[in-house]
Amino acid sequence: YSCLVVAPHRRHVALAPRYLGRKRSGIRAQLDAELLRYSESLQGVPLAYDNIRVVGELGDIYDDQGFVHLNVEADFVIFSPKKGKKLVGVINKVAPSHIGCLIHGCFNASIPKPEQMSIVQWQELGLKIGDELKFQVLHLDSDAAGVFFIRGGLTKRSMQPKQSESVTDSTNGDEIQKLDHQENDLNDSGGDNVTEEPLGETGNTGRENGEEQSVDAVNGLCDDKNKKKKKKKHRQEQQEHVLPTSDST
Repeated sequence: YSCLVVAPHRRHVALAPRYLGRKRSGIRAQLDAELLRYSESLQGVPLAYDNIRVVGELGDIYDDQGFVHLNVEADFVIFSPKKGKKLVGVINKVAPSHIGCLIHGCFNASIPKPEQMSIVQWQELGLKIGDELKFQVLHLDSDAAGVFFIRGGLTKRSMQPKQSESVTDSTNGDEIQKLDHQENDLNDSGGDNVTEEPLGETGNTGRENGEEQSVDAVNGLCDDKNKKKKKKKHRQEQQEHVLPTSDST
């Protein structure tokens, strides 16, 4: 679908006197000026060339002019679409009346909306900027400057809406979301089981600490009782020592 042709062609070149010492540079300057312009002799638009060959050993000078006329041959890469051929372009404009495409990054093509197609059907095609579009060449034209114009028409395949692709994408997206939810549920349940273990450990440690505190409290009460008993005995002994001295007096 490129419509590119590589073929040798002969061209006539008129070298200016300033290129007498550098003939190849003068030939390239002449051929570069013809690139990306429609040429009737080439039946297309030359994009590149290679393998330049000079036909003949000497050039010609006409009417005492300073230009040297030469015939050269080169292998040209020519963009040569024909009516009825198919091309593939990149969409760079989407309008209610037509679609604009860029072919090989150089040539503009316009695909008008079919007359029998409604605006709703035209929008349902789902064509967007940056998408590739295959179309059929209907008309070719060029202006005086050599700018090339292409008018095309949609193929049967490109006229089919892209609903099936969007439906499959949505179903795949729903399935992926369901799987994600299931994985999240499994992760949440696993996380609960993991977090229960440290909670149980903290509960056991809390119980142990509570038991230790209760034991310490009981021991403290026993110690207090023993201290009180010792104090009573000490007081009784002091009283016994004091009473005999009072009798003697």
